[in-house]
Amino acid sequence: MFSALRSLAASKKLLTPCTYNSISRIARISSKAPVQNVPDSIIIPKPAFERPLVLPHEKKPNMMKVIERESLQRANHDGRADLFVRRAHKSKRMCPGDVVMVESINSMSKPASTSTFVGICIAISRRGIDTAFVLRNTIMKVGVEMRFPAYSPMVKSIKILQKGEGFRRAKLFYLRNLPGKAYDAKSFKKALSPSTGQKKSKK
Repeated sequence: MFSALRSLAASKKLLTPCTYNSISRIARISSKAPVQNVPDSIIIPKPAFERPLVLPHEKKPNMMKVIERESLQRANHDGRADLFVRRAHKSKRMCPGDVVMVESINSMSKPASTSTFVGICIAISRRGIDTAFVLRNTIMKVGVEMRFPAYSPMVKSIKILQKGEGFRRAKLFYLRNLPGKAYDAKSFKKALSPSTGQKKSKK
């Protein structure tokens, strides 16, 4: 930067007198300023990406979209972003009606202390880094719904226990008025009942 100021100050013909005087004054002050070394106690983080995540077809990239892509790349440490790809096959992405188990961290100071919640997915909101989904379950005859941010550091893992079948809607809010409907789903029964490995004999 200082060399650029000196080169601009040296070219009098290309600058007006007022601009030349201000640039030359800044160059003189900056050359006399002492060079300060960063102490060892200050840790300067290294950039996570060598180059900004810009798509090849973007001539004028939007800075906010670039920051969002980098945030998604950092949060996708276990490949959970594949569960929320809209155009992926149903067998590879999370869909409404799937039985999902989420393991969340209770406190950042105690990462070993975790809690799990199992429920049927009734809604998915795909909004980039703000992607979230809602799970519903019935505990002690009381309907309980939990909303989980997909890329939150408090969410340790997301596992699909069983794929749902027979659900055509994107939002399954009608299960609130039909609490027994969730238990009629074959996927929900398979996820909660222990597998005995034996088939029931028909009478």
